[in-house]
Amino acid sequence: MTDASHITLLPRLLAHVRAVAPGVSLEASRIDAHLAQALQAGEADLAVGFLPWLDAGFYQQTLYAQDWICLANAHHPRVVDDSPTHWNLAVYQNEAHIGISSGTGYQLMDGAVASQHLTRQLRLELPGFLGLSAILSTSDLIATLPRHIGETLARAAGLRVLPCPFEIPGFTVKQYWHARYHHDAACSWLRGVCAELFMRGL
Repeated sequence: MTDASHITLLPRLLAHVRAVAPGVSLEASRIDAHLAQALQAGEADLAVGFLPWLDAGFYQQTLYAQDWICLANAHHPRVVDDSPTHWNLAVYQNEAHIGISSGTGYQLMDGAVASQHLTRQLRLELPGFLGLSAILSTSDLIATLPRHIGETLARAAGLRVLPCPFEIPGFTVKQYWHARYHHDAACSWLRGVCAELFMRGL
């Protein structure tokens, strides 16, 4: 899983597994360059995320679609509401931003910024979402991020959700598994749990 999924999906998955199969243990690992090898070797059962580079030899199932939102401090001194006079592309480009430098999805955002010749005044770059909500809660910075992780952080930290004022391509979060384990009973059970939990809406 990505660190975003650790925050958004893992608590729900764990709660379900603890309720229906309390003897089952889960281990969450980072998505890295060794992922395909780990899935092929049976060292990992599933990968969950936006992983377009996992192709030959892997099954995949779409869980949900993602678009993009912005987060800000609920008491941001300039972004007081999301009306056109207070929140638009010009305001977005004038504000200071936090950038998240990891994840395939962020290549989509960086590509959109470049192709539309936009500017973002990055004042902080983070390798992931750890600490993001605390920083937004105590600053006037803006973050642009996928909707599911954004809304989860906003609920937990009382942050303001704003529409993204420019077009960023959306993407789909999927679960992936190696063809070698397509008929494995335990892997099939875990896939079914993830599908049941996350395909019906988040």
